[in-house]
Amino acid sequence: MAYWPHWLVVVVVAPLVGAVLAPVVGRGRPKVVALWALAAMGVTSLAALNLIVRVAEDGPFSYDMGGWEPPVGIELRFDEFGASVGIICLLGMLALLFSYRYAEHTLPTERVPYYYSLMLLNLTGLIGFVVTGDLFNLFVFMEILSLSGYALVAVSGERIAEMAAFKYLVMGAVSSLLVLFSIGVLYSVTGSLNMADVAARLGDWGARSPAMLALAGLSLGFMVKAAIFPVHIWLPDAHAIAPSPVSAILSGLVVKVGVLGMLRVYQIFYAAETLDLTGLNTLLVWLGAISIVMGAFFAIFQEDVKMMLAYSTISNVGYIMMGLGLASSYGLIGATVHVFNHALIKATLFLSAGAMIYRTGYRTLHDLRGVGKAMPITTIALSIGAISIVGIPPTAGFLCKWYIALGAFQADQPFFGVALVFGALFIFVYYIRMVNAFYFQPATHPEIAEVSEAPLSMLVPVIILATLCLVMGILGRIPLSFIEPAVTRMLAPLGG
Repeated sequence: MAYWPHWLVVVVVAPLVGAVLAPVVGRGRPKVVALWALAAMGVTSLAALNLIVRVAEDGPFSYDMGGWEPPVGIELRFDEFGASVGIICLLGMLALLFSYRYAEHTLPTERVPYYYSLMLLNLTGLIGFVVTGDLFNLFVFMEILSLSGYALVAVSGERIAEMAAFKYLVMGAVSSLLVLFSIGVLYSVTGSLNMADVAARLGDWGARSPAMLALAGLSLGFMVKAAIFPVHIWLPDAHAIAPSPVSAILSGLVVKVGVLGMLRVYQIFYAAETLDLTGLNTLLVWLGAISIVMGAFFAIFQEDVKMMLAYSTISNVGYIMMGLGLASSYGLIGATVHVFNHALIKATLFLSAGAMIYRTGYRTLHDLRGVGKAMPITTIALSIGAISIVGIPPTAGFLCKWYIALGAFQADQPFFGVALVFGALFIFVYYIRMVNAFYFQPATHPEIAEVSEAPLSMLVPVIILATLCLVMGILGRIPLSFIEPAVTRMLAPLGG
């Protein structure tokens, strides 16, 4: 099949252009700017679909910006891990559609165009981070999504939101400095910023001490971005206080930057074969296990629904990091696919919770008692998301966690399968608390019985996402088989 060679550029440029022009297009016209943002993501999604089809048929490919070949020129690189642009576009489209009525209702009118601009900038940063083949541009795109993320948390202008954004900014700045410093170390040793070229030169020169310093800095920086325990302190407030569509993007996608960053780190250092990564793998497995248990444990004691969901993100990032650290094919496949599936699940949960908050004005379990009868579709969608988070078959969360558990046995570390079980049990406990409050407790506020389902522009994304939580469980072998070649290539230097 013939492909237009410039789709890889379009997938980055389209949302960026949309973001730049959104304040002009939407000045005093909140509905127009919403449609503009959706159109920009529509073009981006078309480009992403073409790229995914091509990588499925032909394998990884590159685009040299300006015709300059790497390592001199800037390279855009698309592989199976890069296919995460598909989920970025899907969640971006659904979050923007959800925002059509939500933003107009919850934000000052003059801030709405800037809200859409920041959303598109955040999605630009995410997509660019995924497809760049260049370390410095990896950092640039990470900063674009980070800065827009800080602003999105504070976009309402409320003092509590500004404080949450400031905490997020401080931790993000530490992460960014570590990543930038480490990239500088790699450049000083190799004289290159192209990832494939850096891996080759590290392997040829065997510069162990600088390589160890860079590996440590990159790993810690990306752990902060991923909010793994104990460097998670910025996440609960930022995700709980942000507008619900923003929470869905932050929890479903932005924290995965830390995970995808670690995948790129592994691709470089496994290929270089300069360092023994056993110590890093052991650290990730233990931190992953602790995050699984502690994130779920803290979630049990939350009354605020969005805070509960925020803590569960820490737990599920733990699953992904454990899979990476196991360094077995099953573990890595399960972890990588969980990046996709967890994004669907958390978007389902946060948008469902956002619809409830939008209609009722309440956000705690106590205040939302009885909402299941008033908003049955939304509550069912949230329940499907919660079942998926637990990992009950045949939902999207089951197969990934099953593969990570198999990865623990494959790596001769069966003990860590126990952490998966405990995490699932804790998650099941807070799911039962939600179900009990929504369906079986008498309404605390009589007016709850009078509310109706959210507007169609908010309900449709929730239904689509809940449906995908089931479909991706039933058809789970498709993404697993898609990711397997990338994992095999990455582990090839280990004989894995």
